Amino acid sequence: RFMIKQVEQMCDDRGSTQGQRSSWSFVRDQITNTFVLRLVSCVQLASKLSLHYSRVTSDTALTFLQSIKHSYTKQELLESELAVLNTLQFHVNVSTPLAYVELLLEVLGYNGCLLPAKPLHQVCVQLLDFCYLTRETIYDTLLKVAIENSTPSKLQIAKFLTVKEDFMLLAVGIISTGVFILSPGHWEQAVEHLNCITGITPQSILEFSYAVVRRIVGSTTP
Repeated sequence: RFMIKQVEQMCDDRGSTQGQRSSWSFVRDQITNTFVLRLVSCVQLASKLSLHYSRVTSDTALTFLQSIKHSYTKQELLESELAVLNTLQFHVNVSTPLAYVELLLEVLGYNGCLLPAKPLHQVCVQLLDFCYLTRETIYDTLLKVAIENSTPSKLQIAKFLTVKEDFMLLAVGIISTGVFILSPGHWEQAVEHLNCITGITPQSILEFSYAVVRRIVGSTTP
């Protein structure tokens, strides 16, 4: 996210007075000169957010940078972190569907739902990728199943936008599908637990899993 915003800002700063080629050449050179430093800064910020006991310290970061022939001071490292934070307007911890999936998997385990945790997590990550690559088809199937009509109206399509933006529904559907693929015997138990945790009805969970599985079975992708 930082890199996207940085490129946008740098292109805006260049203005439209110069040709596109020379403008992009300038932006590319600027990015190349600081890329490794910014990368390390992003790793440091991520570690501060997620690693409560073993963070990537400034000394560790500087040692790493020196090992790959980059010489920076602690002050430059701090300024780079601040540059990343300022560019992102300090909105660092953005929720993602994967965060919802991982949180629900933790709660399921804590509640005693007997599931193969590690392989299930791996399958859920793959299913998330698949859902985003085939997003329109999956949600189109889900809409038609929900309204029991193959030709939804414009109003129904408009109202369905909130469903497409619901990360919790997506996460629940992904986990349900993952359990169905890996351990069908635990599927009903998992759906019951997911319903209790999120309040999403078993019918909605079933419909989402159906849409995903139907796309997997009907897909020509290996």
